[in-house]
Amino acid sequence: MLNNWNFWLSLITAMTAILAVVLSVKQISLSNKHHLFERRLKVYMIVSGLVCLYKENRNLIERKRKDEPQFAIDHEFIWLTNNTYMEAQSEAIVHPLEQPYHKDFLKKREELRRLATEIRLIFKKPINELYGKFVECYEKTLFRMYQYQIIIDKMMKENEKNPMTAEELQKFFPEKEHRIRMYDAMEELKVSYQALVDQKADEKITKYIRLTLKLYMSF
Repeated sequence: MLNNWNFWLSLITAMTAILAVVLSVKQISLSNKHHLFERRLKVYMIVSGLVCLYKENRNLIERKRKDEPQFAIDHEFIWLTNNTYMEAQSEAIVHPLEQPYHKDFLKKREELRRLATEIRLIFKKPINELYGKFVECYEKTLFRMYQYQIIIDKMMKENEKNPMTAEELQKFFPEKEHRIRMYDAMEELKVSYQALVDQKADEKITKYIRLTLKLYMSF
């Protein structure tokens, strides 16, 4: 057998093939871990930006409001979209239902909903549920504010044609109904943000991302 070159050649070929498979599997695993780390980091940067926006403006959003029309809701919308990821959406509240702003806003809403789903898929509990819920509430709040602004715009246009008090305008438009829906969405966002704070979600998610990086670097 020792002098059987065909045998040794076949053995070496088989061992080479096995080694190639092992290296290929290892490379695929490394690539997958790298891709997962990049996805988690990208998602974290987006969500972290939204959390910071809310934190910076929470006193305004959470303040006690009078039982009256909120004519400056467009400014609050702009403050909640005041970063590079969301900034283009500020035009939507200035030009409600107008194109291309309305379409862009719809696309961003879909993007936020996909982001919430992705968070639940690439992170583990409780991080995924905490951040997924926050993003969902953020999207819903912006949507309710946008809907409310449409009503406010209609009221203001009607007032330009036929001047009347806010109380009189409320009789012709479902302002209070939309305002209550908006307040409910804001309350849900407040609760979801507080859950992030209470459970130290930022500390947990950064630790989780560092662990992913450590696993990637260990290969």
